Amino acid sequence: MLIVPFWGLIYGKVFGLSYALNTPWWTGIAGTSHVHWVFGWWEWMIIVLFMTPNVWRMKPWSLIKLPQPWKGLVSFIINVILGFILAWLCTKIAPAWMNMEEIVKHLPAGDKGDPTRFLWYHAAEIAGFTLIPFLIWHHYFDDMVPMADVDSWGAFWFRTIGVFIVLAGINYIFFYVINFGHWGLGNHHMEHGLAERYIHGESLIWNFWWIIPLLWNEWFFHKWPFYVHDHH
Repeated sequence: MLIVPFWGLIYGKVFGLSYALNTPWWTGIAGTSHVHWVFGWWEWMIIVLFMTPNVWRMKPWSLIKLPQPWKGLVSFIINVILGFILAWLCTKIAPAWMNMEEIVKHLPAGDKGDPTRFLWYHAAEIAGFTLIPFLIWHHYFDDMVPMADVDSWGAFWFRTIGVFIVLAGINYIFFYVINFGHWGLGNHHMEHGLAERYIHGESLIWNFWWIIPLLWNEWFFHKWPFYVHDHH
């Protein structure tokens, strides 16, 4: 539903339009026909989904008392809506710290001076900076909080703010402002000003690969050698 219509925009002139090769239905909603609108929304949906069993410890879905499959269906719909809201918020607040004149100046020619596509893609990149913080917090720090009850609502909000604002913010600044993407990862597109770093940083690649060793350590090694499990 989200990706397939985009192929009609690319291949429609060659193969003709059909249900499988249609044009994007979201142009009027998003202000762009590019599939990067989907990336921004989709990535935030993934973050909401993954944070649920991790640092959110199944909140706020634990409030839903419906039997299955209705609980799952309602939870999924809320996940979709919340993912869209978070992505949309990113497109609105990102210009607050960016020099949009410089951003527009360095956009690809295909954008024709319109930053909408870039902002939706950057929303996905912002989401990516939450991945390692919430995974480390859950898997290596056991969701620790200063509260006595790690399942309390106070603990929920402490971890949420800690991930979304504090740790993801530090991660974002380290990559773009301190320019780890250039001197640490060798991305030559980031050797110039901040506007070019934001546009060409491709931070999602780094953030996805960064979590792979952690997940392998959890799934295949049961966190060894960091954790040693007692066998009874």
